[in-house]
Amino acid sequence: MKKITGFVMLMCAALSVSSCDDTKSYTERLEAEKDAIERLMEQEGIVVLDDYPADGVFRENEFVKLENDVYLNVIDSGNGNRIGEGVRQNVICRFTARIFMSDTVTIDGFASNYLPVTMQCTPYYEYNMMQTTAVQDGSASSGLEMYVSEGLASGLYHVGDSAEVKLIVPFKISSTMLRQMYEPVYFTRVRYIFEK
Repeated sequence: MKKITGFVMLMCAALSVSSCDDTKSYTERLEAEKDAIERLMEQEGIVVLDDYPADGVFRENEFVKLENDVYLNVIDSGNGNRIGEGVRQNVICRFTARIFMSDTVTIDGFASNYLPVTMQCTPYYEYNMMQTTAVQDGSASSGLEMYVSEGLASGLYHVGDSAEVKLIVPFKISSTMLRQMYEPVYFTRVRYIFEK
């Protein structure tokens, strides 16, 4: 009986140790994310530029890595109207996003059944920070508010009203939901429209 009890206790200890191995440390999650982003870039043929293009023109597969670790590709820089330092601006945003690390899930915010997301953005250029919150207007929600983050708004450092960009956003600068899931997101198309 003592042998059986000892064996059961040993198995319980082994199972508890092996279950602890299933949880990754934050550093391991960052490394896994880095690997996933590199795989995405290879699959998509993405080239990371050393500097933001002087003329502001990107080829379809060219991205630049911003100071906050977001990768940016500018499709259209907009009409020239930019958000000023410390100015609060409501930005209507539509996007297509792909969660790609642990599973591939695509959300098409341009589909007719989705309402656009409105985010309130306040850039602080001196601190390289974009304060961003989802604006709730009381109307029906599309659920896309869960993607609003500084990462989604990062393109607004370089573009303005009516702009379109692509973004690869690491989880550390993403929405609360994606941070908790440790999931980076690839925004294959983002359109920013300033609310008048």
